[in-house]
Amino acid sequence: MRTPRVSDPSVAALLEIAKVRFALFRERFGRDPEPDEPLLFDPDQEKPTAATRADGMVQVVSAAIASEVDANAVLGLLGYKRVRDT
Repeated sequence: MRTPRVSDPSVAALLEIAKVRFALFRERFGRDPEPDEPLLFDPDQEKPTAATRADGMVQVVSAAIASEVDANAVLGLLGYKRVRDT
């Protein structure tokens, strides 16, 4: 298996999305996430709880828009179906 480089656009996009989700986690729970806590989380829960698959996809796309990166590149990496261009 090839090790992705940060210069790989998909990996760079994933890092940008992770930054957005990390900041939202910190805003919601008042602390940094632990290594085993989800960055795609249910904001209505008091404790970090994984978002549903559909909500997780929306969170990825929203974070991609906020960070101006290609959501499809990251959705594919995370095992989601890619969003069609409209």
